[in-house]
Amino acid sequence: MRKLSACLLTIVMLVSCKAKHPQVDKIIEDGVEVVINHVESYSLPGVPSTLKLEEDFSIDTEKDDIVKTGLTMIESFCLDRDGNIYCMMRQSPENFIYKFDGSGRFLASFGRKGQGPGEFDWGGDILIDEQNHVLAKDMTKENFYIFNGEGILLQEIKLIKNFTLGQYLGSKKYLTWWQESDPVKPVLRNHYCISNNTLTDNREFYTYEFDDALRAPRWRPVGGALIVGASDDHVFIGNAAGGYEIFVFDFSGKLIRKIRKEYRPVPVPEQYKELLKKVMGRVTRGQEMLNKLDLATYLPPFRFLFTDDQGRLYVMSNEWEGEREYWYDIFTNDGAFIGRFQLDNIQIQYVDGKRYRATPTEVIVRGDRLYCLREKDSGFIALTIYKMKWN
Repeated sequence: MRKLSACLLTIVMLVSCKAKHPQVDKIIEDGVEVVINHVESYSLPGVPSTLKLEEDFSIDTEKDDIVKTGLTMIESFCLDRDGNIYCMMRQSPENFIYKFDGSGRFLASFGRKGQGPGEFDWGGDILIDEQNHVLAKDMTKENFYIFNGEGILLQEIKLIKNFTLGQYLGSKKYLTWWQESDPVKPVLRNHYCISNNTLTDNREFYTYEFDDALRAPRWRPVGGALIVGASDDHVFIGNAAGGYEIFVFDFSGKLIRKIRKEYRPVPVPEQYKELLKKVMGRVTRGQEMLNKLDLATYLPPFRFLFTDDQGRLYVMSNEWEGEREYWYDIFTNDGAFIGRFQLDNIQIQYVDGKRYRATPTEVIVRGDRLYCLREKDSGFIALTIYKMKWN
C-alpha cells in the first residue's frame, strides 16, 4: 500500500511539474520552425526567468564633471573588449567621441568637428570590432572612419551608398541597411544586409517596404513598426505588419526561425491624438498630412529589441507604467517567452506640458551588466550601468 501511495505521489508530482513547466509549442511552416508563445510566459526547468536590475554607476550629462569633458549629450555608445565605453555626441563644437573606462572615468575625446580626415559635421553610428577599433560614421556623409582606441585615424572608407551601421557581427561582418525611394510607387524601402568590413560586399536578406508619408495617399504615424538587432550568432527582425512576429536569421542571411507571441493590444492614447493635431498645425504641410491621416486603433505590439551574451532576446512592448517604465518580454535563445521586466530607456517628447510620445534609446548587455541610455526627470541624458540579477 505504501508502494502504491508512493507511486501515486510520484505520478502527481510529475503531472504537477508538467503543468508548471509546459512544453514549448512549435510548428513548421514552409520548412521553418515557428515558436508559438502565449500571453503568459513559459516556466522552464532550470531556466532563470526573473530579472532584477541594481544600479552600479552612470555617466550623467547633468553632472559638472561630465560637462567639463565637453560631453553634454549622448545619442549612442559602444563598448570595447576591455570594457571601455565610447559615447557619441551628434552635435558638438569640438569633439564628437568621448572615451571612459569601465568604471565611468573620463579618458579622452577625439573625432573633431571639421571637413578634414577623421572629422565630422554631424555624429552618427559608432561600433567596435575585435581589435578594439572604433568605427564611426557621420550620418550626413557616405563614408565612415576607423580609429584605434586612442583616437588615431587608421582608415577612411568611402561607401557606394549611405549605409547605416547597425551592429558589428564579428569576423569582419556588419549588420547594415540603406534606404531608397521608389521612383513610381509612393513607398520607401529599407534594404537589410550582411556586409563585409569595407561594405563593398553587401548580402541583402530582408527588405522592408512602407508608405512614403509625403507621397502616399494615406498617413499612418503609428500604424507600423520594424525592430532590428543582432546577437553573437543571429539577426532579429520584427515587422509589426504581421502582428507580434520576429524573424531570426543566421549570419549567411538564411531564415532559421520565427518567434510569435500573443499579446494584449494597447489602444492609441486619446492624448496622443489630440496633441498630434496641435503638432501638425505648427509645421509646413501639416494640414495636408492631417487631411490624409489614417490613424490606427492600436499601437504596434513592439518598439525595440536587444540581446545578451547568452542569446536571450528582449523585446520592448508598448505597455508602460507610470511615466517611463516600459515592459520588456524576455525570450530564450531558442525563442521561448520566459518572463518580463521593466526598463526606462526612453526619451519623452512633451507638447504643451503633456506627454506626446516616447522614443526608445540604446541598450547593450555585456556579461552581467546592462548599459542603457535613459532620460532623467530633469531632461538630461544619463548612460546608466546596472548589475543584472537572475532568479
